[in-house]
Amino acid sequence: MNKYKISHFLDNGFSVSQIVESESRESVYKSLAEESIINFSDENDVYFILNMNEVKLISVIERTIQMKGM
Repeated sequence: MNKYKISHFLDNGFSVSQIVESESRESVYKSLAEESIINFSDENDVYFILNMNEVKLISVIERTIQMKGM
């Protein structure tokens, strides 16, 4: 499984991000397209409920693990 950072951009420059695990970026896209309301906790343990109709832009970036000492 790969990790992806999903950033949801709303009005006035406000954005929230979440980290998910998935087989591929395409499977992340598919799961996002199927949802009308999503809920998650971010890395600071803040809980969000988003109506996807209010989200203006979504970015999905694969997270890579950097090894220490390299």
